Amino acid sequence: KEDIVVKLKEHTKLERERACAQCVSLVATDYENKAPTVFVDGLVGLLGDEKWEGRHGAMITISECCSKGVFTQEQAMMFVPDVTSCLLHTEFRVRMGAAFCLGALCKAFGVVVYEGVVADTVTQCITENMTRKFTDEELSELRKKLNVSEDASADAVLYESAGWKTLDTGFKALLEIIRGCGVRFRPFMSGELLDIVFEGLKHINRFVRETGYYACAEIVEIITEGADGAISYDDFAPRMANQLAIGLSDNWSQVRMASSVATRRFLNAMTDDRKKQFLALLVPRMCLNRYYVAAGVRIYSQDSWQMLSKGKGPELVEQYVSETVDFYISQSQADNHAVREAACACIAELGAKISQDALRPHVQRLLACLLDCFEDDSWPVRDAACIASGRFLGCYKEESSEYLDKFLDRFFHHLSDNIWSVRENAAIAIGRVCENFEERVLPKVVEVLDERILAARDQKEDSQQFSGLENTTQFGVAKPTGIVRFSQTDPTPDVHTDQQMYSCGSLAPKLKKRGGGCMNCAYSRDQQPWEKSDGCVYLLTALSEKYPETVAKYLPSLAQLSTIRQFKHHYNMLENIWKQLPVIMTRVKKKEVKAVLEELIPSLAYSLRGDHQLSRVAAESCTHALASLIGRNILKGRVDMYTPEHLSIFEAVIGES
Repeated sequence: KEDIVVKLKEHTKLERERACAQCVSLVATDYENKAPTVFVDGLVGLLGDEKWEGRHGAMITISECCSKGVFTQEQAMMFVPDVTSCLLHTEFRVRMGAAFCLGALCKAFGVVVYEGVVADTVTQCITENMTRKFTDEELSELRKKLNVSEDASADAVLYESAGWKTLDTGFKALLEIIRGCGVRFRPFMSGELLDIVFEGLKHINRFVRETGYYACAEIVEIITEGADGAISYDDFAPRMANQLAIGLSDNWSQVRMASSVATRRFLNAMTDDRKKQFLALLVPRMCLNRYYVAAGVRIYSQDSWQMLSKGKGPELVEQYVSETVDFYISQSQADNHAVREAACACIAELGAKISQDALRPHVQRLLACLLDCFEDDSWPVRDAACIASGRFLGCYKEESSEYLDKFLDRFFHHLSDNIWSVRENAAIAIGRVCENFEERVLPKVVEVLDERILAARDQKEDSQQFSGLENTTQFGVAKPTGIVRFSQTDPTPDVHTDQQMYSCGSLAPKLKKRGGGCMNCAYSRDQQPWEKSDGCVYLLTALSEKYPETVAKYLPSLAQLSTIRQFKHHYNMLENIWKQLPVIMTRVKKKEVKAVLEELIPSLAYSLRGDHQLSRVAAESCTHALASLIGRNILKGRVDMYTPEHLSIFEAVIGES
């Protein structure tokens, strides 16, 4: 039995956890869930062990035993001094183990654990490390480890995510203690302690901020309206609301998640009348986070929004529309590209769901904001701005008239963007604008179609995707280095090998926002001829519902475009043609479709027998749509008339009989 306690100091975490489970099982079976003195003494001895693994093993065992109720209060208090000293240990895992252990002890035995030395030590861990202090020797050692120049400044060496000694684990210990004590902690929740927590919420280190907001999530359930305590709720609630508003706008998704949890609990703990005092501040932030890129934040915020709005979200936003518009515009200027993207998506939602009379006074400010977002380096931001601006120009004719030409220039530019979704959404936006400004826009659209629809004829064999982009970010939509090339002679270019890889969780949530003036934007690059033609395919679809006669005139050009195959990416272009053609065919006259079958059928056959899977599947869907439109036998007859050698291919898709 003594050997089991010894195993708690094993080097591997798995072995320590196995020994912990054996200890708990032994106490439960052999000692009727009452810890014997020898077991308690063994754990106390391990808490002072020279090896950090022994201390860690002892603390995880104490935590587990507390949850089973095997210790008396007298036995538990024997652990407190040594566990508390572990908060100052040099090993991070020991400090974290101490934080969880103190939380478990507080949950089992209450605030008696926290009083005295624990309170002083936790406060010391936080306050003494709120600012980072390094000697010249320590800085020099860090420069060597990070392989940076000896002349590099402290800020360059000590990036914001680096360790802050016991600060993070001190906050973690405070969080676990408050969580364990619950409402029993209320007498100890002083103004001084609250100031310490709020100071942590402003800290440069995101892990400290995250833990601080989770602590706030516990505090808002302790300091409640009508409850006795050292802090007045009338003073506490506005201060907490302001801190939560900052957290809901943080650049890091983990901090937003923690503050979202705290915000939900904060609002749930108060009456409806009290909530109204803070809705103008919190509603815009909660609303935006429903579109945040991080799935956890987005889904949690959507649930919180449903709880708050009770199915009347648009009406709630209308009550605070001025504050909401101000916040969305400010977030469109954030350093984090994901925040800017969410802001544009929310602006688009305003145009779709909020009554025009309520939003009309703010339309011009929103359009100016979206115009600025078109200069963003991040294509998802430009894409979202395209959707939003198309919606506004399609609904608010008088307010948007002066911006029309500026937006048209950007729509037409993005119609040839090297991201397919940007091309598609630019086309949709143009279609919406056409309906509202037909006389001013439609002639320009026809001019663009005439100029670009067959631009793929000028495409060189060595076509490019994502051309001219450079690697400027360590977060999110990282841009590939150099040019991604595809050709028959260069199927695997060197640009794909030995390049830096990036992840969404890397160190800096920043993507360059924009370059200089209005037209001096850093995102501009040479567009490929085939991308211009591909954008026109999307544009024909967007126009086909309202202007079928105009679109029908371009069906011969569309059929001709399907025969252009001298470049590698013609498969991508054909895939799009076969996806858009079924929509177009249902909106134009049937005779217009039959007139181009002679040229379309060989191109369909080319894709149906090709190796490019996406293009082939799209061609199969298009063939089924064509057979439904003109009749299966008529289609087979046309195939037999124009290219009888391809009849078997079409029969395999639509059937023989």
